[in-house]
Amino acid sequence: MKFSELTADQWAELQPYLDTAVVPVTGLSGGELPYEATEALERLRDVLDLIEGPFKGRTVTYPACHYGTWNDGGEQHAAALCRKLKQSGFKYVVLAAAFYADATRAEAVHADLMIGLEQDGALPEAAAVSEAVRRLWLGR
Repeated sequence: MKFSELTADQWAELQPYLDTAVVPVTGLSGGELPYEATEALERLRDVLDLIEGPFKGRTVTYPACHYGTWNDGGEQHAAALCRKLKQSGFKYVVLAAAFYADATRAEAVHADLMIGLEQDGALPEAAAVSEAVRRLWLGR
């Protein structure tokens, strides 16, 4: 579900089932040309599609963090956000990235999982994303 689809009453009822926050991270620096920003947002949309559809009944997608490259303050911002989301009651925080993402980046910001592009810039396989999310929930 998207954060904007939940009223206070619905949240009180559904919170036990919606234990995973999904945070989209674009990683823009502000120096992108308009078409480059568009391309990054399209990549982010494609990554989110791999998470939101299959896991709609258990995830809440938050507003995207568009600006802040990973090496220029974005990492600290993501870490603070992950901590706050867990403090607010989410058991898991998954970052959906429009850039290359690996396990060490997730660990650095205390995210439970980070799903993004492969090292060659390709989208991850849907089956691999599904398996990663399921393994997270099973504690493996």
